[in-house]
Amino acid sequence: MIPTLTTARMTLGPFTMAHFEAFAAFCKTDRSAFLGGPTTDPRDAWDSCMIHLGQWSARGYGGFFATDTATGAPCGRFSIWHPISIDEPELSWVVFDGSEGKGLAAEAAIALRDWAATQGLPALASYIAAENTRSIALAQRLGCSKEGTHSYRPGDVVDVWRHPMGQSA
Repeated sequence: MIPTLTTARMTLGPFTMAHFEAFAAFCKTDRSAFLGGPTTDPRDAWDSCMIHLGQWSARGYGGFFATDTATGAPCGRFSIWHPISIDEPELSWVVFDGSEGKGLAAEAAIALRDWAATQGLPALASYIAAENTRSIALAQRLGCSKEGTHSYRPGDVVDVWRHPMGQSA
């Protein structure tokens, strides 16, 4: 069962079709470039949502889909993501169009880190492409330190940013 977390402005919890529609719209934009986009095929967005949901069954943690508590609008997907291509849980974030630039990713990331700490998970990492300056800036604001690189496959290298351990670190 996917827990529900709350922050000052968001409810983070189970997937809804409204989240899929917002993510599919995001996937059509250039902002999705670091997730393999843009793409106009809704199956790509669907598969991504289902993969993040499937982590719950496989690992006991996974994707939290965010809703703006005040408006009820879907505003992002924040995950503790652990595919077989990495050796540890990763904290990942996607802020849907119209919700960016408001500090929601930092708010959600802190909530997920706090939750992960209560679950006994190790200090999380975020795997970020060197060109993804907005995500790097967020990782730095969150107190992360760059500790190396990871290669998903030859030529596909990302930087590993380590999150501080503990609640509200």
